[in-house]
Amino acid sequence: MLEDLSVVVKVVPRSRSVSVRVLPNGSVVVTAPRFTPRFVINQFISKHENWIREKQGIVAKKLNALVAERERLFFRGREYDFRLNISSQKEGVKVTDTNITVTSAQEDHAEVRRILEKWYRLQATKHFRERVPLLADLVDSNVKTVSIRSQRTRWGSCSSRNTISLNWRLIMAPDWVSDYVVYHELAHLTHMNHSKQFWLLVERYVPNHEDAQKWLKDHHSLLQF
Repeated sequence: MLEDLSVVVKVVPRSRSVSVRVLPNGSVVVTAPRFTPRFVINQFISKHENWIREKQGIVAKKLNALVAERERLFFRGREYDFRLNISSQKEGVKVTDTNITVTSAQEDHAEVRRILEKWYRLQATKHFRERVPLLADLVDSNVKTVSIRSQRTRWGSCSSRNTISLNWRLIMAPDWVSDYVVYHELAHLTHMNHSKQFWLLVERYVPNHEDAQKWLKDHHSLLQF
């Protein structure tokens, strides 16, 4: 039944036909040309329902496998052995020189992921709410708010209201890489685009920004953690 299928419809004026995508997090996006009747979109979704659910099943299995099969975890650029401790003790995450151990009451993928994400978010909040104002001061920039979010397709973003949002997964990256993302967003406070002037400013802030970009590209799968 389509009632339990959550779909986001986006109007794309230049699009010539209706299309559908299942994103890495399992959400469904349908794009359609302007003025496409809703009943046409609904018919398209109904026609492709089996395909959509099949893709969502593959995505869910892949996301679960991140916990079920993962042997290593990143934290601030270092790789640690991943350990799972099934115990009635208080849930949480413990970091040693070599291991990241998650204590959970049950060996449930969703539960382990919840505990890990909660811990990563806390570490990201602590680190970036201290780090961003410091870097902003170094380049004489004014940041009013630092928020930690869960974007699926980007590491960071900013707004004209001098707010910088960072993906909690960025705490997995080395500090020199996460610093680049912060400087990238700080540069956007001056140039709200990706013009030549913007990239010249980024290069002034971070001379090795191409190395940081490569690290993020090579580890893009962390966005799907």
